[in-house]
Amino acid sequence: MPAPAAPAEAVLVLLRWLHALAAVVFLGYSLALWLDGPPRGDADHARRRYKELVELTLIVFLATGAVLTFDRLSRGAGGVYAAVLALKVLCAAVAYQYAFRWRRMGLPLGALDGRM
Repeated sequence: MPAPAAPAEAVLVLLRWLHALAAVVFLGYSLALWLDGPPRGDADHARRRYKELVELTLIVFLATGAVLTFDRLSRGAGGVYAAVLALKVLCAAVAYQYAFRWRRMGLPLGALDGRM
């Protein structure tokens, strides 16, 4: 019978789930707005909601990412992990910069069929 996981491992699993959930929410909502426009055509509400969502997911990303990175590096992760981590950080920085700039430009929204 396997030994029960330590409480620290349970916390790390929770942090991984939160980190992944932040990615899904941020990318999914961004893609939905970009492709389909604001829900019910309410652009002002969509802009406010998008601002809140971007800020919340960024906080979750930074907090959980820092803990997960320090945990992995303290366990002796190698150069491949560091390279993949650097690529992920670069992609996240580009995505969030795009989101912040998109929001500042007034969040031009619209569906592919031209509706607003």
